[in-house]
Order: sequence, then structure tokens, then C-alpha cells
Amino acid sequence: MISLNITTHVFPAIPVVMLRHVGPYEGLSDEFDRLWNWVTAQNVTATRTIGIYYDNPDYVATSRLRSAACVEVPATFQIADAGGLPLELGKIAAGEYATLRYVGPYEDLAQVWSGMTKHIEKKMRRQISGSPAYEVYVNDASDTAPKDLITDLYMPLL
Repeated sequence: MISLNITTHVFPAIPVVMLRHVGPYEGLSDEFDRLWNWVTAQNVTATRTIGIYYDNPDYVATSRLRSAACVEVPATFQIADAGGLPLELGKIAAGEYATLRYVGPYEDLAQVWSGMTKHIEKKMRRQISGSPAYEVYVNDASDTAPKDLITDLYMPLL
């Protein structure tokens, strides 16, 4: 069993531009490609790349999983030209989150999330809120070896 160094913090809301996805979470990578093509073409100031995950795959059918590819933008940002994409301005909810930094391939994230959830509920004796969980991708998968990918995980707490 991997040792989980989970901490809790209160975070402010995060303004994002999002491109929603329904289906297997693995399919979100195509939405990230589309989103980053738009960010580059529009010269958008994006500070972090974030994946939002609305559903727990242990309880929701894979074909119905909801997620969103996001980039953090300044609070005053407005979408001037969506480039034909169904982009939305949104916010990740402020609040208390359990956080964990994971280093390794994205393919192992489902197992890490599962371990994190069990740790929060059983060891920390905390409840997870109904707000979506999210991941912040610290480095770029296009130029980083899978074993060196850094992902920060955020689980909302009650």
C-alpha cells in the first residue's frame, strides 16, 4: 500500500474556462487538446491546467461520467471568441479540500483516487462533499515521462 501524505486546506474559488465531457474519464484528454489549441490560438493567459471530475466511477456508469477540461484564468476573464467550441466560464467551489500530490503515470490515478477516498473516510473520519473533485496537472504530459508526471488531487470535504 502506498503511503498517502494527505493534508487539508481551505481554498478560494478558482475561475476557469471549461470544456465539458461525458463518457469515460480517459476521453477527457481529447478535450484538453482542443482546449489548449484554443488557449494557444487566442493567446489566453492560463495559469493552471485542471480536470474536474463530477462523478465517482464506482457508482456511475462509464458512459455517463461527467468531467471537464479546464484552464484557470483571471477572475475578470471573458470569452471573446470561443473558436466554435462549447466553452463555458465557471468556478471551482471555494472550501475545504483534502489534497495529495501524486507523481507517476495518469493510468494509475483511479487507484490513487480510490485510496485517497478510503483514507479520508476511514482514517481521517471525514465526509466528502457533493462538490466535484479536481486534479491540477503540474507538468506537461507532452514533454514529461509518465513516471515523472506530477498531479495534485483535490477532494472536497464537508
